Amino acid sequence: MKTLKQTTLAAAVTSALALGLSGQAAADIYAGSSLAIDNLRIGFLASNGQGGPALTGVTLNQYNFSTINTASINGVLSGSSSSCGTGNPCGVSPVLDGGVANAPGSAFNRVNNQTGGDGTLTWFGFDTGSNWSNSDSIIYTSEVTSNNANPSKTDQIAQSNISSALSATASSEILSVTGLTFNFTITHPGPYAFSLSFAADTDMIAGIANSLGAAQATTAVSVSLTRDGAFGTGLQWAPSGTLADNNCFSGGGVACNETADAENLNLTIGVSTNNSTATNASHGPNIAGFNPYSIFATGLSAGNWTLTLKAQTSTNLTRTQRVPEPGMLALLGIGLAGLGFMTRRRVK
Repeated sequence: MKTLKQTTLAAAVTSALALGLSGQAAADIYAGSSLAIDNLRIGFLASNGQGGPALTGVTLNQYNFSTINTASINGVLSGSSSSCGTGNPCGVSPVLDGGVANAPGSAFNRVNNQTGGDGTLTWFGFDTGSNWSNSDSIIYTSEVTSNNANPSKTDQIAQSNISSALSATASSEILSVTGLTFNFTITHPGPYAFSLSFAADTDMIAGIANSLGAAQATTAVSVSLTRDGAFGTGLQWAPSGTLADNNCFSGGGVACNETADAENLNLTIGVSTNNSTATNASHGPNIAGFNPYSIFATGLSAGNWTLTLKAQTSTNLTRTQRVPEPGMLALLGIGLAGLGFMTRRRVK
């Protein structure tokens, strides 16, 4: 009889512990964001007509490219950054490869400039039952540094997954700041025009599987062209995916219009409900699918101007620790109390 009671109580404790462990099994929170830009071209025209001749009176004062990659798990951060430009010559191809960031304690690490099936930085699968976070970014070619010989091409990615960790973040940022001088000594009548176009492939995923918490993925892209020393003169553009809203803001005599805006490149997606997923991946990770983006601006006057392009991808994960369910606590309490009673009986 004693053996039967002990076996029953031991089974109760084992069942309670098994319930607790099963509540944590295959519990993953994950997010990823990637952005590939290709065929980025800028142009200056000597008239307000899009078909006007190329403006040859534009000189380059200075330029600077930078990449910043970070990744963290439970607040422990790892990062990598690099820059090149005036006084610090950039490479030919790649122009700038900033190095990968892998969060300390990651179950597996990303290899620098690791490419996938579509020739862009590789997406890793999620729901792996482990903790990892990483990011990477690279500038393959640049029209500015190559004297308009090659269109610009960049790629960046940030991904995170947590199974037992409480938080994770990842971020990749590419920044280009170029100082331009318009030396309009040619005889073409002003004012002058500016055009910018590129193709972009963006993918974003955020999801929760058998866990409690929140997952976010973000992509942000912006372009600005401002006249130095003339506040409010220039343009600001952040593609929103809607051509009709003409999300290119300008002032100081400059007029800007979107001519292509295929998909929102300034977006945050997220989930906070268990077993749910949000995506903004029109073509899917590791599957090439570029969409067009372009603007055309008129009314640029002679002077010094600064062109800035910024692109960022990031993730943010948080996990809420599970509180044991009442039924499991009751079962565990009965089992422990019974074992204690049996122990006291042996002592007597």
